[in-house]
Amino acid sequence: MSTSSPLIAIGDNCLDVYVEQGRVTVGGSALNVAAQWRAAGRGARYLGAVGTDAAAEIVRGAAAEAGLRPEEITTLPGRTGVTLIRLRDRDREFLHEDLGVGPSWDPPDLVAATAGSAWCHVTGTAPQAAIPQRLVEAGRRVSVDLLGRPNGDQGSLAGVEIAFTSCDGDAAEARATATALVAAGAAIGVVMRGADGSLALHAGEFFDTRAERITPVDTCGAGDSFIAAFVAAHLKGAGIADALGAATRSATQTCLHLGGFPQRARPIPGWLAEQYAQHLG
Repeated sequence: MSTSSPLIAIGDNCLDVYVEQGRVTVGGSALNVAAQWRAAGRGARYLGAVGTDAAAEIVRGAAAEAGLRPEEITTLPGRTGVTLIRLRDRDREFLHEDLGVGPSWDPPDLVAATAGSAWCHVTGTAPQAAIPQRLVEAGRRVSVDLLGRPNGDQGSLAGVEIAFTSCDGDAAEARATATALVAAGAAIGVVMRGADGSLALHAGEFFDTRAERITPVDTCGAGDSFIAAFVAAHLKGAGIADALGAATRSATQTCLHLGGFPQRARPIPGWLAEQYAQHLG
């Protein structure tokens, strides 16, 4: 595998705690994307932050097992992010989300750290850090995941090559959402619609694809897998329709296992159960 011109995912990480299954996986949108790139054989890096707690070592360990460099994860005083999930009969409920130190992460050396990259994907970062805008200004090829905020709470999308978001509405609302992404400056607007498929807008033309019909084990991280595959296909020169197809297949595979990327699920540590006892009763 070539290590030149890596794809870099920048932003959030967390522990995903499945309370019904008694298991913990490592996730976070940005870390999931980087791990999926590595699993697909792409040179990839992950840049983000963890706290000074025991959860940080679990995140670093899983990153290393996924082929990423844990030394590139910044340590900040405080907690690592944790998301508590109730997954029962394939129905997912988020019980609690502790963002940890992530929102306070503002890397001063971002431009130097991303030099030579083939792509930078940004998600789960603080709006005031203006990370997508700083990367665009430095000449990087950039995608962003707006996490359901179609109008771009992180500022202008000018210069962003691909903007991803999600939409729970009908096809007309999804098209309006993609149109808003492009109007905000993105060259390509991609809207993920879960079981209703996905669509993209590029150069005035809409493209859409259906979701594959499956019985999911867990949908956590499916959107991140979609993004990783779409970007990888786009970099290889695939057309929008083909990129949507590759992304859909990747998201489908992620729905068939626990967690946002293939990894070893761990029992919930006693210290974690004690720390979030009020949410686990």
